[in-house]
Amino acid sequence: MTSRGDMDRLQSANDRLVAMALRDMKALLEVLNPSTPGELRDALLELAPALVREYGDVAAAASAEWFEEVRPMGGFSAVAAAGTDPEAVAGSVKALFKEDPAQVVEALSGAIQRHILYSSRATIARNVELDPAKPRFARVPSGRETCAWCDMLASRGWVYHSRETAGDRGFKQFHDNDDCMIVPQWDQDTAHIEGYDPDAMYDRYMAARASLEAEGRVVDDAAVAVRMGQLFPDSYPAH
Repeated sequence: MTSRGDMDRLQSANDRLVAMALRDMKALLEVLNPSTPGELRDALLELAPALVREYGDVAAAASAEWFEEVRPMGGFSAVAAAGTDPEAVAGSVKALFKEDPAQVVEALSGAIQRHILYSSRATIARNVELDPAKPRFARVPSGRETCAWCDMLASRGWVYHSRETAGDRGFKQFHDNDDCMIVPQWDQDTAHIEGYDPDAMYDRYMAARASLEAEGRVVDDAAVAVRMGQLFPDSYPAH
């Protein structure tokens, strides 16, 4: 059974990779020393996709190895999934230049984290799909605090057996600096991760939906997450 300790081990490895990528990006920018916002933008459009590819590949390989280690039975060789499309990384750079250029490098760190961790998450989801033992995965928060958005998306528990069945909710909608992990389990009936209570999360989700419906409001994920924060302010970090 995958444990919180197993999660922490992979999360620590991923955190180190993200830190190394950001360190390299800052060091290379110091060498290039772009003098204008345009030069900074051009440098980041070249550097960011390359660094995400490099460290994303390492994250994918580490996650494949981790999958084999936590799998309770042998005889399965995990594969590393493809990483983020370089155009998506470039898009993150371009989007940030709508803001103050002086803050771009700091602001980009969250997107770099998200794109690198995509490789880890995709690798685990892909191997859940390929594993003949037919495990399922859940989206599990790994930090000390969880926002209402992630709480909502993590409320389904161990029900997903592929990225396709998870769809936007289970796999795609990760935000910058999101610490949620894709966690496999091979026995959903006994699965337990310390600090992860999908039943309580789902109760909060349903209470928020019911509240919106009672007021005749539009019920979509964004509205539900906001209402969860309003109904249960002590459950989520203050902003």
